[in-house]
Amino acid sequence: MFDYKIHITPDDYIHELEEKDCKDYLFIAPVGETLNNEMSDVYYQENAFVPYHEHSKGYETFAIDRGSVEVTINGKRAIAEAGDMIHIEPYMSHGFRFLEEGTIWREMFLGMDMYGGILEKQLIDRSCPEKLQDDAFMAGYRLKHHTRRLGEPEPEVVPKEGMPQIRPKGKSIAHFAFDGIVCNQKVGRHETGGVKEVWEFVMDKGVCVEWDALHPDWDLYVVKEGRVEVSVLGRTFVANARDILHIPPYTGYSMKILDDQTVVHAYNVKALGLRLAEIVEKKLETGPDLAKRWDEVRDIFRQNKSCITKISRA
Repeated sequence: MFDYKIHITPDDYIHELEEKDCKDYLFIAPVGETLNNEMSDVYYQENAFVPYHEHSKGYETFAIDRGSVEVTINGKRAIAEAGDMIHIEPYMSHGFRFLEEGTIWREMFLGMDMYGGILEKQLIDRSCPEKLQDDAFMAGYRLKHHTRRLGEPEPEVVPKEGMPQIRPKGKSIAHFAFDGIVCNQKVGRHETGGVKEVWEFVMDKGVCVEWDALHPDWDLYVVKEGRVEVSVLGRTFVANARDILHIPPYTGYSMKILDDQTVVHAYNVKALGLRLAEIVEKKLETGPDLAKRWDEVRDIFRQNKSCITKISRA
């Protein structure tokens, strides 16, 4: 049978790397032609930094699980804190300084084999470490990985709300509230080259969601707060805060919310989520209880490429 892990706890990393000022723990290697769903945790030392640079391809989504980070993007600087999310697109100049010891920086990449590049750098260090000090050689190495170092500007300091690439905790670029389910769009399809969307769902205890077995993509979730009971492939388990759920294609599954105000991030939404939420919101204007009116809206989900087959309340 296939060798993959669906329920991934923070201790279930598949590879570990130690660098001079941080430790990297890889949970999911890049998936498919789009190099999607790569996810890892990086634990940074105080004042560790990532130099100012840009990528010519690929998208980066970062979630701060602990600590605070000085973020510089396109000549502006702000402080992001635990619970905030940051989204970087190609040719967006960016650099980071980690302000607290043990800051946890959860990374998710699309269209770039970031961990593979870090591994390659360690191979250089093992075989020919002097090359790491060779500016021309390292410029070629970065070019191979679609990266270019930049001279850091004197930044304009702004509040994080004034930097659109930072999505503060509790904020979103689109917001919808249904009975028992709040839907916050954190990253739009227009920000990922049309590949996907990233959503935050805040759900009440007892909400149950089921997906059929025909979804063609690897679904990726992170439980941010609370607990979720998951049933998949004949087994049931509880996912806790910071746990990752990586559901294989063509695999039916369900989630039941165990605590009020449970927060789940969905990182690989291939459904047309924004359009779907707008249509459903309009449909439910006369009565917002989605679970009780599921038969009325099921077809809307299918028309917008969602593989959710049922939403109910226990």
